[in-house]
Amino acid sequence: MPLTPRERSIVALLAAGHTDATIAAQLDLSVRTIAYTLSALMDRYGVTNRFQLGLRLGAESAQADDPDGPAEPEDE
Repeated sequence: MPLTPRERSIVALLAAGHTDATIAAQLDLSVRTIAYTLSALMDRYGVTNRFQLGLRLGAESAQADDPDGPAEPEDE
């Protein structure tokens, strides 16, 4: 599920350690908009908190970077 540009910006700032208030200030949005956006993302991904959302998005990102999965170890 691709993220919108706004969602990507919010998630990136959240991952960088920003609070809802600092994200809102940087993106010129209301704190309520940030909270609603994150709530909608949690609903879309079927998670119950921001930590789980981060794990889910991180796993999807890693999978997108390497669609074949981890390489098998080579025999010596």
